[in-house]
Amino acid sequence: MDSTLNQVVNLYKPSGPTSFSMVHSVKKILDVKKAGHIGTLDPMAEGILPICLNQSTRIIQFLGPLSKHYQCTMTLGTATDTQDSTGKTLFAGDPSKITETQVQSLLKSFIGEQKQVPPMYSAKKSNGIPLYKLARNGITIERKPVLVHFYSIDFINMEENRVEFEVHCSAGTYIRTLCHDIGQSLGCGAHMSGLIRKQVGVFAQESSITPEALEIANKNGNLAEVLFPVEKVLAFLPEIRITDEFVEPIANGNALPKFSLKAYPEKFEPGMLLRVCNGSDKVLAIVESLVDQDQFGKMEPKDIAFKLKRVLI
Repeated sequence: MDSTLNQVVNLYKPSGPTSFSMVHSVKKILDVKKAGHIGTLDPMAEGILPICLNQSTRIIQFLGPLSKHYQCTMTLGTATDTQDSTGKTLFAGDPSKITETQVQSLLKSFIGEQKQVPPMYSAKKSNGIPLYKLARNGITIERKPVLVHFYSIDFINMEENRVEFEVHCSAGTYIRTLCHDIGQSLGCGAHMSGLIRKQVGVFAQESSITPEALEIANKNGNLAEVLFPVEKVLAFLPEIRITDEFVEPIANGNALPKFSLKAYPEKFEPGMLLRVCNGSDKVLAIVESLVDQDQFGKMEPKDIAFKLKRVLI
């Protein structure tokens, strides 16, 4: 198999299709057997939807927790059951007296750690069943609030009852719910009427590719120019370097003894994920630290300091 097809597509999803259908389209365009997306985008949302191909699907679990950047359009005056413009109106209020100053002040108040109740119309599961399937059958269940983090919320503009703003937030955050909560705080109701995901890790809107452009690149033999190698995608993880003689043992799933390491970060802590490389810069595996740097310094050469999480070769 062409090693290019073990890389990652920074796909730009248009508004309309589901994330699952976009994965299916990419598999068909590139004729690959395995593919999986990083972070679901609602059908009405557009923006980047990174899709891992074949062997690169092994890294999806490590990319899911990455923070996300969005541009949102919020409409004041109506709250809906889906918290976006596709739903039925639950409440209608008068937004005519809401000022730009009020909106800017309220947006700032949401910055930081917040408790957010996941919407019923979401892919979150209860006893293995997606909540949206329950909602479509008229079933509403109690959802526990989830801690999310808004790193920044930047006001762009307000025109009549439509507000545009940008958000940088933790994984698992629902921008629809943010809009709904803002509407409740203002007393007039609100819903999300537009959403663009602009960045996830190294994947940015500027480097994304549409399905149509991907098909052209594939036909012209230019895939290597538009796909992301695993090494670039995982560059956010601290690096461990090992001697070449331990490449085969790690490929066989063996843990790394202390003396196998050629280089490692100055500081690390238990639970931290790191990428393992050798002299060729190829990422061989992802490991989890069992100790911090001080404990590591006291260990014997044959002791194991890093637990193997995923072999990538």
